[in-house]
Amino acid sequence: MRVMFTILPATAHLYPVVPLAWALKSAGHDVCVVSQPDLVGPITAAGLTAVGLGEPLDHTPKAEGEDESESEQPDPWDTVVPSESEAHLWDFFHRRILPALPFYYPAEPGPGGVTFTDELVAFARRWQPDLVLWDPACIPSPIAARAAGAAHARLLWGLDYFAWSRTLFAPGDDPLTSVVRPLAQRHGYEVDEEMLLGQWTVDPVPPRLALPLGLPTVPVRMVPYNGGSEIPQWLLEEPERARVCVSLGVTTRERSKEGHIPLGELLEGLAELDAELVVTANAQQLASLGTLPKNVRAVDYVPLTLLLPTCAAILHHGGGGTFTAAATHEVPQLIAPGVRGDFLDTARYVEERGAGLVVDTPRFTVEAVRDQLARILTEPGFREGAAVLHRDLLDQPGPADIVAELERRTFPSRRDEGDGNAV
Repeated sequence: MRVMFTILPATAHLYPVVPLAWALKSAGHDVCVVSQPDLVGPITAAGLTAVGLGEPLDHTPKAEGEDESESEQPDPWDTVVPSESEAHLWDFFHRRILPALPFYYPAEPGPGGVTFTDELVAFARRWQPDLVLWDPACIPSPIAARAAGAAHARLLWGLDYFAWSRTLFAPGDDPLTSVVRPLAQRHGYEVDEEMLLGQWTVDPVPPRLALPLGLPTVPVRMVPYNGGSEIPQWLLEEPERARVCVSLGVTTRERSKEGHIPLGELLEGLAELDAELVVTANAQQLASLGTLPKNVRAVDYVPLTLLLPTCAAILHHGGGGTFTAAATHEVPQLIAPGVRGDFLDTARYVEERGAGLVVDTPRFTVEAVRDQLARILTEPGFREGAAVLHRDLLDQPGPADIVAELERRTFPSRRDEGDGNAV
């Protein structure tokens, strides 16, 4: 069958897709990955067929909803008051995700006369996919699937903010409907549940972490993918003392931000820690650090899947890709999640499973981080908790294990015609 993945143009959204895309390719299916031209290079570097539509994007903070304070328009969603335990989810969806969607997928065409949605619909009609697996942030995807007559399902990359946000509103009055409706109407469709949430959802989030929404899902294991790289010589040598990875996440690297972890102050404060700190950061971030302590090894980039097997711990921001890599390699985690949506939920999950600790980011102190890292490095219970977290992942079927189920759902009339791999 023909499978079209559609994703928002960010490597943090691409990397979770790669293992399933390769599982489908390995089963003999024709696979392409569609996004804006910004992502064509990383897609092809992963060995996948890329389709770049629309124009390259200018990733400015305001365009992504990261500086909503300058907006002169009243916010119709400001009156929503979720429960205290869910306020961080709503704040992230409301402040970060919602403002970004019209930027990536405008309803009205620019100077070229067509929108990304127009081009995606046209491509889907030409290519005729049997199945569209779509990033929930790539909101034109179900419109294109319907235009092509294809089965379609969302492929989550984290907690399901999109479906969850709709539980806060009366049917049809939610913000997701409001941003999808003009795109759908431009192509002659009305918004319905299937257009908002897919025919089903492929969900890689461990059940203990996922939001209980009761949607039809196909569970799949989180499998880390960080890109390819030559193994550096120093990684082939046994570290002289405990090694700790310090990662700010791929999105922070790409946007040249320090993030909410004050890296320079942190490294200086950890200079006396009996450990080797390996810091992965881009050239601009590294240049701002000045002279590094003797126990710090700074590298521009090394895939976590190569680095983490040599590490005794990792300090990171709580992103899904970093969490997955650490859990896969049974590495205890110290997470400084800030206030970014499911980063906080991920951090709490890690702590509850005994696999690490959480930095109290609003009251961040280097002393607290140093003490927490020392605990993780010396108390064996954290290694045991990391093994528990690893088993949580293994309880989910791997990408290759769900290929037959995707085939059956795409062609339900063939359910009883024998082996699903014969599709």
